[in-house]
Amino acid sequence: MKRYQIGSAIFLLLFGALICFEAQRLEIGKITKPGPGFFPFWLGFALIISSLALTIKSSREKGEPSSLSAGMWKGLHWGKVLFCLTILVLYACLLESVGYIISTFLLMLLLFRTIGGQRWLLVVLGSIITSFATYALFRLWLQVQLPVGLWGM
Repeated sequence: MKRYQIGSAIFLLLFGALICFEAQRLEIGKITKPGPGFFPFWLGFALIISSLALTIKSSREKGEPSSLSAGMWKGLHWGKVLFCLTILVLYACLLESVGYIISTFLLMLLLFRTIGGQRWLLVVLGSIITSFATYALFRLWLQVQLPVGLWGM
């Protein structure tokens, strides 16, 4: 196991411990009546367990770790990744001013067409369905306040 892997495992272990410590200050509660610290505590605990499991697994591997992880990055289309990140940042910036339905429609339109490579009819229908279905889910059913934008949509 390389030095950076040990450092990463220690960092994740300490970060999980910090999450658990801060979450227990909020009142964890019980599974039948969870408190505000319930989910953060158990997620921090899961992070601790995961970092320990990865440390044990990595220490038992016989091969060179760099050659094992090199295959993970092979064939990754960096242009699509950067485009997707750029579009998501623009979506977050325009969400308040443009509104949820229109900005989500535009996001889905770009992602379905450029990343998915779908036909235009499927792209437009999928974008409309996604925008209105998620609006119905969050605004109408769950009653979450969503940005309305300039046009009140």
